[in-house]
Amino acid sequence: MPKGHTVIMQTGTLKLGRLFGITVKMHWSVALIGMLLGASLANAIGWLAGAAGVVSFLASILVHEFAHALTARRFEVGTESIQLWALGGIARLSRESPTAKAEGWIAVAGPAASVMLGVLGIGGWWALGANASDNAFVGLLGWLGIINILLAVFNLLPGAPLDGGRILKAIRWGVHGDRHRAAHEAGRAGIVLGWLIAGVGFALILRAQSGVWLMVMGFFIMINAQVEISAARIGARLAGVKVRDLTWFGVAEAGADMDADSMLWQRRRLGSAGGVAVTDESGTPLGLVLEDELWAIPAEQRPWVMLTQLMVPFEGMAQADPDEELSAVLSRLNPRRPVVTVWQDGHLVGMVPPKRLRDQLASAGQ
Repeated sequence: MPKGHTVIMQTGTLKLGRLFGITVKMHWSVALIGMLLGASLANAIGWLAGAAGVVSFLASILVHEFAHALTARRFEVGTESIQLWALGGIARLSRESPTAKAEGWIAVAGPAASVMLGVLGIGGWWALGANASDNAFVGLLGWLGIINILLAVFNLLPGAPLDGGRILKAIRWGVHGDRHRAAHEAGRAGIVLGWLIAGVGFALILRAQSGVWLMVMGFFIMINAQVEISAARIGARLAGVKVRDLTWFGVAEAGADMDADSMLWQRRRLGSAGGVAVTDESGTPLGLVLEDELWAIPAEQRPWVMLTQLMVPFEGMAQADPDEELSAVLSRLNPRRPVVTVWQDGHLVGMVPPKRLRDQLASAGQ
């Protein structure tokens, strides 16, 4: 699913590499799910085919997410990263869809890719002998086909944060022309959907059947649907507020050889921005260190702590253009570092300090 305001863990991830210019990450929870799925498959078709099944399943999820990402690219929406985790995958888009049409096409691309994989899997299973073959890998093709079809059907359920919720949002946005109202409506549908799924899971548990994962998924949908609703309300109240309205232009810079103690001695350089950009020898910005992080270091340790040890790479924080709507940037915020770095023509020109952002969001949330 593409990321709207989806809650997902940011820590405990492993960077796997880049494909089509997009960073691919995997959360540690994938290993747990992989072992459980692998053990289940191994009992049915053997360890070798079971391991192949786990890898193929994860690859299927990646295909689903890359379909979102590459379709988004056609509408000039970038993708910061794709992350695999216990409950599937998330394509972290760099900004909101520009139109209802773009929102709809980006959302439908993932399930469409899953349906394609499902047809290929079932078609391959049938062509290679179907039930007439005892080959575990032939059976695996059929299993992958069915799983991908089910994945597509599940994601098309009409409620945020699922792809079906994004499609519902696009339809409603196209009908009445209000992005935030459409997101609110999709979120409400998501809450109802989450309760229904959790209820089915609970009913299965009462019948001594496996329903735990349905309950977990139901609660996940409910929580994220509520996040979507809250974000839609704040977004509506922030309508018309530009990133530049809160930006502190001219962020202080320091070289990689600067330590925390020296930086605090030069406190006046930080100004009200409350942060410093760390640069390499050529002056290229590497990352950002917030003033609060400098003061958090015990005084006796500051001379020995370099800014490079504290900095967060810019890719780990929200990036925006000065003329973007602030509401469109909210989905990119890192909850652990609610700061927006402001760029123009590929150059860092300023930042939205955390305090300014918090104050603005607090006033919008009242």
